[in-house]
Amino acid sequence: MTEPTEMTEPTEPTEPAETHAYVTEVEDVAEPVAKSPRTARGAVLLGARILTGMIGVGVAAVTIGAAILVPLPSHQVTPVSRLVTPVASPQKRVCAGPLLRLGDDAGQAATAVSSVGKPEVRYSQSAGNATRAPLPSTDSTTGVAPDLLTLPPRSTSSSLLPLLSGSQVQAVSSGDLVGLAAAECAEPSSDSWLVGGATNTGRTTLVTLSNPSNVVATVNLSIFSETGPVIAAGTDGIVVSPGGQRVLSLAGFAPDVISPVVHVQSRGGQVVANLQQTIVRTLEPGGVDIIDASAAPSTFTLIPGLVLSNGAAVAARQAQSGFGDLSSIIRLYLPGTVSARAEITIVPENGSEAATPVRVVVQPGIVTEVPLDSYPDGSYTVTIATDKPLVAGARISTVGTTGQTDFAWSTSTTRVSRRALVTVAPGPAPLLHLANPTQKDAVVTLAHAGAADIPITVPAGRTVTQAVTGGTNYFLTGFDALALSVSFVGDGTLAGFSVSPSAPASRPIVIYP
Repeated sequence: MTEPTEMTEPTEPTEPAETHAYVTEVEDVAEPVAKSPRTARGAVLLGARILTGMIGVGVAAVTIGAAILVPLPSHQVTPVSRLVTPVASPQKRVCAGPLLRLGDDAGQAATAVSSVGKPEVRYSQSAGNATRAPLPSTDSTTGVAPDLLTLPPRSTSSSLLPLLSGSQVQAVSSGDLVGLAAAECAEPSSDSWLVGGATNTGRTTLVTLSNPSNVVATVNLSIFSETGPVIAAGTDGIVVSPGGQRVLSLAGFAPDVISPVVHVQSRGGQVVANLQQTIVRTLEPGGVDIIDASAAPSTFTLIPGLVLSNGAAVAARQAQSGFGDLSSIIRLYLPGTVSARAEITIVPENGSEAATPVRVVVQPGIVTEVPLDSYPDGSYTVTIATDKPLVAGARISTVGTTGQTDFAWSTSTTRVSRRALVTVAPGPAPLLHLANPTQKDAVVTLAHAGAADIPITVPAGRTVTQAVTGGTNYFLTGFDALALSVSFVGDGTLAGFSVSPSAPASRPIVIYP
């Protein structure tokens, strides 16, 4: 930008010679000639005319300038608009429901779905009064449906949305279903990813779709495997009635798949999607788990709460035929058509140093599994940094003193901001895992009814565990962002779930016709 020009003082009035100079510039005169009286008189008249003309031009310029400075009449129209506040709707969360099996107790009706027992369900709210009721319908022949948690909207001016939370735990020992399973009661979504399960020999995986809304949900399933996308009839246009639950065998769409990932998309009503996996090795039950939806594809993934237990016994059993999937693995799926570079780091929780990162290239469109090396017993957080968004989950296993085996899937977590409500259903030795993905330490206050607040310092980039009590609700404040999960560990049993944030409340919007 040029510097401002300095204003100069006004000059003296021009002399007649300057007027003649101007005339000289417009008249082509080669040499001066002597002026006759007549010629001199003409020059005087011409100069007078020019001077008069210049005065006229000056007056006109002043007049035009003044006109420009005078504001002209204007006409402005303010667009017609309305501030519309959306009608507040109740918050809803759907629990996963009871464990399921194909067939009945006698092994008959192989294509029918029946439930086994009932889970322990707990729920809470930060304000208001939530209700719990089963969904009206389910594909289960026993008629035991998942629970729907509902929190009516509050008539308050507070900008803080009340929090609704719930979880379930179920221990089972019935025929080929033996183990421990836990799940969060989740909000419905129109887009979710399920990372886990298998359909190869002895592995059964069911897809459950629950629709808590008042409209029909039409669901499409996109299934991916270790060999690429699975093309199968019946994966599009799956109808889930209002207040209903559908249960589908994944093997019916994708048989003999070792590493499935399922993308669930719905139109109309939103749904809560889960996987349930059971393992039977020959005639020996190998465990059961319920798999919640993972976080959406991201370039930075956190999986807190991997609890490795009884590693020596796991390694010994893993060496036996048919027990290869006792190994701990990380499952990755990269949408799109371009490969990605991933850096996977296993970080011991409670302050220990991280292990050396593992760097892999993830191919698009196929499911990749990365085995975890032998780590000492303890709790760990997995971080995955990539140059393209992907989804991830992790599988861990345990062996009990009697030789009973179990496994658990841990999903990638969606961060919660500033406050969180965590409901811990009854289960063995529950631990709350608090991962801090920010660049500053967090001093978290953990509050629950009837007890003193617990201050927890979570260093930046670290994960801290806190022993909690089953059947208890915890309110967390004092942080910017955290990734949270809950784990349960017993003798020969494993389970856990990640904690998801509440969807943001609807805000007033301006509407123009």
